[in-house]
Amino acid sequence: MYKLAFTLPIILFIFASCKKEEPPVVDEIARYTVAPNATDNGYDSGEKEHLIFYNNDLNANKLLLFIGGTYSKPETYETFCKHAAELGCHVISISYPNNVAAASLKESADLYAFDNYRDELCFGNPVSDAVAVDELNCVVTRSKKLLMHLSAHYPTQDWGQYLIDGNAPDWSKIMVAGHSQGSGHACYIAKSNVVNRVLMFSGPNDYSTHFDAPGNWLSMTGVTPTSSQYAFLHINDEVVPYERQLANIRAIGLIGAADSTTLMDNLTGAYESENAFHTAISAISEHGSTLGGNWRLPNFWTYLLGEN
Repeated sequence: MYKLAFTLPIILFIFASCKKEEPPVVDEIARYTVAPNATDNGYDSGEKEHLIFYNNDLNANKLLLFIGGTYSKPETYETFCKHAAELGCHVISISYPNNVAAASLKESADLYAFDNYRDELCFGNPVSDAVAVDELNCVVTRSKKLLMHLSAHYPTQDWGQYLIDGNAPDWSKIMVAGHSQGSGHACYIAKSNVVNRVLMFSGPNDYSTHFDAPGNWLSMTGVTPTSSQYAFLHINDEVVPYERQLANIRAIGLIGAADSTTLMDNLTGAYESENAFHTAISAISEHGSTLGGNWRLPNFWTYLLGEN
């Protein structure tokens, strides 16, 4: 009995030593953040971090660049962004100056107030009285610098495929999406760049009550075809009335002057050939519900992302 008690630990030790070592477990979806000042020391150290998702098992060779709404954080849109990553997309939820809402300009007597607001926030041109955003801090520059950083620091993840000559976004591979304020930025960027796809959630919100009309830029001809642009609204939006959002997407050309959006709540019907949708799903915030946690939404998001 004494002999068995003595030898048992030795036997267990030999067995453990001979056991095959398992490879480290790598999650299918990698999630990490990057501080803006890691991409350029010109950014403030206290800024909200960019949120990144990467699929280790599936590569669709498409980037989703997501632009959030007013005062939001990149992680506000984690559910949607992770869903896109599960479909194989590279995903960036960008951090940018977002403390001035587009709807705040609705009473402006300047016909080009919305145009200038979008131009300065997206491209850094000093043309707006509503915001003060230079070229370094605009959405496009922040996105470019982040892509360059990711390409240099995560070369095996192939972020470089979304850059031309290593320093300019390859918009043909980039889906630009946004919520609220960000939906208008996505559409505005697509006016002058042929992007892969535009996804607009709860916006754009550039409706002028002074002129009782959509913002001037919305009806301007853009280089990204309207067939590659999609809008998803809530019919009871509490931030900007649905009727004004509807007028805006008509101005873009997503639907005709007499047409309305397509209801998608039950994921039934022939919505596969449509570009403009609405929901009536009850939610704490109807404005935020288009990217909320309702169980119906992921299948519809898959359609919008072009992975159906």
